[in-house]
Amino acid sequence: MGDEMKKKVIAVVAIVLIFAIAVVIGINFNKKQSKNNKQSNSGQATSTYNGKLPGIDLYYGSQKVGSLNGYTMDMEEEHMRDVIVPVNTDRTVPITISTNGNKVSEISYEMKSTEDNRLIDNGTLDGWKQKDGKITLNYQASAIMEQGTEYFWEIIIKTDKYEQINYYARVMVTDKEFVTEQIKFAKNFAQTALKGEGASKLAQYIEPDSSLPNDNLGQTTIKSSYNSLIWTSLKPELISDITITAKEFCIKDTGEAGTYTMNYQIRTTNAEKVKEKYNVSETITIWSCAGRIYVLAYDREVNQIWTADKNNVGGSFIDLGIQKETKADFVESSNQQFMAFQVNGDVYVMDLNERKIKQVYNLNAKNAEQLNNTKARVITVDDKGNVDYMIYGYSKAKEHVGENGISILRYNYESNSSTEAAFVPCKVPAYNLEKQLSQLCYVGDGTLYIMMNNTIYYANLKTKEWGALVENVEDGSFAINSDGSMLAFNTSGKAYDTENIKIVNLKNGEKKTIEAGADNIITVYGYTGTNLIYGIGSQSDVSKKSFVPVSKLVIVDKDYKEVKSYSQNKVYITGVEITDNIINIKRYKGKSQISDDQLLDNTETKKPVAKTSYYVDDVKQKELALAFTNALDGTKQLSVEKVGKVTFDSSSKVNATFESKEENNYYVYGYGKLQGIYSDKNVATNAAKATYGLVTDNRGHKIWVFEENYN
Repeated sequence: MGDEMKKKVIAVVAIVLIFAIAVVIGINFNKKQSKNNKQSNSGQATSTYNGKLPGIDLYYGSQKVGSLNGYTMDMEEEHMRDVIVPVNTDRTVPITISTNGNKVSEISYEMKSTEDNRLIDNGTLDGWKQKDGKITLNYQASAIMEQGTEYFWEIIIKTDKYEQINYYARVMVTDKEFVTEQIKFAKNFAQTALKGEGASKLAQYIEPDSSLPNDNLGQTTIKSSYNSLIWTSLKPELISDITITAKEFCIKDTGEAGTYTMNYQIRTTNAEKVKEKYNVSETITIWSCAGRIYVLAYDREVNQIWTADKNNVGGSFIDLGIQKETKADFVESSNQQFMAFQVNGDVYVMDLNERKIKQVYNLNAKNAEQLNNTKARVITVDDKGNVDYMIYGYSKAKEHVGENGISILRYNYESNSSTEAAFVPCKVPAYNLEKQLSQLCYVGDGTLYIMMNNTIYYANLKTKEWGALVENVEDGSFAINSDGSMLAFNTSGKAYDTENIKIVNLKNGEKKTIEAGADNIITVYGYTGTNLIYGIGSQSDVSKKSFVPVSKLVIVDKDYKEVKSYSQNKVYITGVEITDNIINIKRYKGKSQISDDQLLDNTETKKPVAKTSYYVDDVKQKELALAFTNALDGTKQLSVEKVGKVTFDSSSKVNATFESKEENNYYVYGYGKLQGIYSDKNVATNAAKATYGLVTDNRGHKIWVFEENYN
C-alpha cells in the first residue's frame, strides 16, 4: 500500500552474591529436613528435560502475585526488583513450581535485610508435593520478620542437572488484609477502560493536565486525558489473560499502598481495516485509607507488535505504529545504502536502494514482561548490509540457559544468518543494563566497547580478552559521538581539572591527545555529529571562582582541525547543552549568571538517511516513524525476507569482571521498573517524584519513597 493510500500526515521530527553456608551469628534459623521427607521429595520428578529451567509462581492466598525466572549464575539481588511478595496474617506464602522436565531434589531459601544485607532466615523447604509436573509447597515466614519491612528473598532449587538455580524476589509482611481488594480494583480498572462501558466512573481517579499533549496512546499516565484513558477511538479487544505482578508496598499508620503491573495483549483494527496486535503493560499505585481507595499513580505503556510489510513501509517512511518510545533509533552504513533498526527486540536491516528488508533477529516476545527481561540493540551496519547487534538481559538461547548478559551477534547479509561472537555475563537485569549501555556500546575492529559503572570496558571478540580502557570517569568528563564510534575523555577522569583530552577512534583503535597548553585547563563537552566540542580556561582563574572557569569553546572536525570557536571578553562558560547541531552556552560574567547564548554548528553537510518522525490519524493518533531523507525508488516494490538462522555458542563466553565502585549511585524506580541511575541524590529524588516512585542506594535500600512523603 503506497504513501498516498495511508492518507496520513507526516511530521519530520552486576556485588557478587555471597551465600551463608555454615554460621549465622545470633539465632540459627536453619530448617532441618527430615529423612522421610527427603526420600519422598527426591523420587518424584522423572519427566523428560526440555531445555528449560523450573519456573516459580508466588501467591497471596489464591492470587498469583508474581513469577520468577531461574538463574544458573549469581545476580546482584539489590537490583532484582521485579517482584515483591506480600505475606498475609498467617505468614504463609503458597508456591507453585513448574518442573519443565527437571528432576528437583532440593528447595532451599535465604532471607536478607535490605538495609545491611544481613541474613535473617535460611533453610530448606520441606513437605512439598508433586503432580503432573507441578510442585506445590508453602513458605512459612519467620516470626522475626517485621511488619512493613522489605526483605530480599532468594529461593534455590537443586536438580539432577544443576547444583544451584537461583530465583530472586522481595518479601514484605503486611499483617493486614488489603492486597486482595487492591488487585481486584486494579484488574477492574483495566477492564473497564478497555470496554468503555461504565468507564466514566474512572474519571474520579485521574488528574488530567491540559497543558500536556494527549495525542500518543503509547503512554498514558494519571495526568492524561479521560479520552486517552479509555483508548479514544482505538476500540481494543482483549485477546489474553491479564497477569498481575506486585511491584512495591508501603504501609503507614494512615493506610497501605500497593503498586501492581498488569500485562496483557490487545487487538485492534486500523484505519485501513488491518488487524494489529499490541503488548500492554499497565501499572497502578493504589492507596487504601479509611475504607476508601485512591489512585496515586498510573502508567499504561503500549507497544505495537510490528511487522515489515507494505502497510508499514512506504517510499518515504517506515511506520512503526503506536510505541511507548518517542525516538526511533537506527544506524546507517557509511555509503548510506543500508540502515538497521530494532523494534521491541526484533532486529531488521534495509537496503534502501533495492527497497529490501531482512529480519535479522526475532525475539518473539509474548508479552510486555518478556520485553522488559530481554532487549535488543543495533550497533553497526557496514556497506554490504552486515550487522553487528546485541541481545541482552535474560538469555533465551539454549546455549546460555539461566544466564544473564550480553550476546554480541554478527549478521551476514548474503547468507541471512547470525552467529554469536561473544557472550558477556552480567549480574544486573536488562532494564539496568539498558540505562548503562545507552552511554556506550560499540563494536569496532573486532573489539566490543561498553560502559558500565563509569568504567569503559573492552572485549576482544576473537581472543575473548577482557579489560578496562578507562576507569572511574565522572559524569561530564567524557563524550561519545552520535554513532558511538568516537570516545573523548578528560584524562584526569574529572569533569574539569585536567591538562589534556584523549580521543579514541573505536572503529580502529587510533588515539589522539589534545593538550590544554601551558597553565591552562581543558574539558570535553560533547559532539555534534563527528565534530568534537571542548572548552579551555586558565589555571590562574580556578581558585577565584566557585565554578571552573572556561573562557573559550572550540569545535574541531574529525581531522582535529578547528572549524569554529566561541569566546567573549570577561565572560566565562559554566556549561554547554547540545541538541543536534545547536550548542546552548551557559555563561557567567562578573559576579552573576547572564543569559545563555547559542552557537550553530553547521559545518557538517552529510545528512542522515532518516530521522525520527511521526504520523497522525483518527484511529491510532500518534504513530512513531522513521522518515527517509530522500524518497526511495518508486519503480521498485518492497521485498521482505524473514529471519534466517541464528547460532548461539556456549564457548563464546567472556570472563568479564565488572568493578563495583564504592561511591554512591542512586537508582530511581517508578511505575514498577527502573527509570534511571543518577550520581546526585537530589536529582534522583526529583526524578522519583516525577514518576511517583522511589530511590534506592547501591545496596538496594530505600532512601526516598513517594508514598512516605504523600499526604
